This record gives sequence, structure tokens and C-alpha cells, in this order.
Amino acid sequence: MDDRLAGSLDAVLHLLDRQVVDADDLLVCKVDDLELTEFDEGVLGVTALLSGPAALVPRYADRRLGRALHEFWRRLGRTDADRDDPYRIDIDLVERLGSGVELSVGHDGVRVRQGERGHRLNDLLQLPVEDLSGRRLGRVLDVRLEREPGPAGRLRVVGFVVGHGRPGSYLGYDRRPDMGPWLVNRAVRWLHRHSAYVDLDDVAGLDWVPGAMRVDPAALRELEAA
Repeated sequence: MDDRLAGSLDAVLHLLDRQVVDADDLLVCKVDDLELTEFDEGVLGVTALLSGPAALVPRYADRRLGRALHEFWRRLGRTDADRDDPYRIDIDLVERLGSGVELSVGHDGVRVRQGERGHRLNDLLQLPVEDLSGRRLGRVLDVRLEREPGPAGRLRVVGFVVGHGRPGSYLGYDRRPDMGPWLVNRAVRWLHRHSAYVDLDDVAGLDWVPGAMRVDPAALRELEAA
């Protein structure tokens, strides 16, 4: 069976919400977010899978109901100091990515609290995308990843899917001409006709706080499947 990690993949489409199983094919958890780390040489890479309510609930915090839900959930556990700290599984323990995420080890002790480490994929998915003059172009819809050559190669960010986030984007309709019934596919792809791809090297600026990605519109190119 194919290993998705052997080629390009999109983080939301191919990793997020996938089931994680251990070396004995026992269910461990679900991928609720990803930990991203900035390395000294300018590489942005995936360093862990994140799971649990502390990883899942913030994904809805940019919506009015989601913000209220997140705050309510936090107040329920004020006596738990680590309530807002998700569990992490080191990316080096991932053996293969197919229909689910397969680990190379058993499930005992594989999940640990994240603590103060790196960024999250959700931090990027919240970012508006602007041109060099500050005009809004859309937002980050997905993050393209590739594994570096070698047995211990990092899973690094190489680019971004950007657009307006209409229905169908997180299912891959905007980059897969063979997804779903033909009529539905054509309609959804038309809605996403302004979606595009930009290489990380072509991003003019990436500000995590207050939050914006700046790109030269000339660097945007046609969106293709990973």
C-alpha cells in the first residue's frame, strides 16, 4: 500500500482528523492538530501530532460559537493546570500514512503533554493572506508538506493553499478534479476558482502575531493536487 509520507501531502486534507494506530494496530487517538517548529536554518517543520480537546476545541475558536465553547470548556477545568495543554506524539514515531496514521511503537506512553513547544497548524489556518499593499486576498486553507530526503528526513512546510475557504476546500474539491460526483465537483471547483498555491520561498512575510501572511500576487499559481 502507498505511503503518503513518501511524496507531497496537504496537512488538512491528508493528516488532520485521521485515526492514529500503534504498531499492534490498536487505536491510539485522532489527529486534532499538528505541532510546527521553526528551525534555525529557516525550515518550518511538523514535529508532532496533537490530540485531545485542548487541540481540537481551539480549531473552532475563530467562530462566535467556537469562542464561547472554548471559554466554557476552559472554565469547567480551572483546577486542572494542564487542561489547555494537548497531548503530543513525536513525528519520528510515525511509520506510515495511509488511510490512517501508523506508528512504529506500541501505544503505552506514546502520548505526552505538549507543554510550551512551537506553533500549531491551526495558527496558520487562522492567518489572513494579504498582498504587499495590505489588500486581503483570502486566508490560508491548507499547508503543503514534503519529507526531506534520508531515513530521518523532516516533514517540512513547502507551501500554502490560499483562498476564501468556501465549502469543499477541506475535502480537496478545489485541487482534485476526480473528487465526488461530476456535477458536484464542477460546482464546488467553480466556487474555488480563486484558490491558489504559493511556495514558502515566495512568501514575503509571515507574522504569527498579530497574524498575517503577505505575498506578491504574481507568486500565486494554479492549485494542483499534492
